[in-house]
Amino acid sequence: MRFIFALVAATALAATPAMAADDAGFYVGAGIGYSSLDVGNFSGSDTGFRLLAGYQFMKYFAVEAEYIDGGSPDDGGLKIDLSGFNLSAMGILPLADQFDLYAKLGMIWWDAKAHGFGNDSGEDFSWAVGAGYSFTDQFGVRLEYQGFEIEDTDTADLFSIAATWKF
Repeated sequence: MRFIFALVAATALAATPAMAADDAGFYVGAGIGYSSLDVGNFSGSDTGFRLLAGYQFMKYFAVEAEYIDGGSPDDGGLKIDLSGFNLSAMGILPLADQFDLYAKLGMIWWDAKAHGFGNDSGEDFSWAVGAGYSFTDQFGVRLEYQGFEIEDTDTADLFSIAATWKF
């Protein structure tokens, strides 16, 4: 009985690197979506976009870097240009061969330029939840909601759809 258990365990351990290698790899992507910002009496939105690159270490974990342009949300003639670089750790929950859910935790280094009022920048916590669908082993799409816990804002977020390409 112990021999059978040892044989099964050894087979499973030997197969694990091969399975992990199939899921591992670099990827890039681009997305477009709806960006919103609420700060005090200011409440505006605009079209935002993001460029991303990442590395998936295994089926359940990846790291991702993004350039995010939140557009220029406008409220009563006041425009605020938003942009930043985001770095996140990503947990992935595969639900089927082609479909997964994921969550990201990270940091954003942001810049905000209020037309006529000056500039501000900083680094703050970021998070996201999303779903991905892979059409092929290389090409997929994602639907994602990202929140940015930027100091002194009520809401700073981006809801986007992105295409990804895995190498």
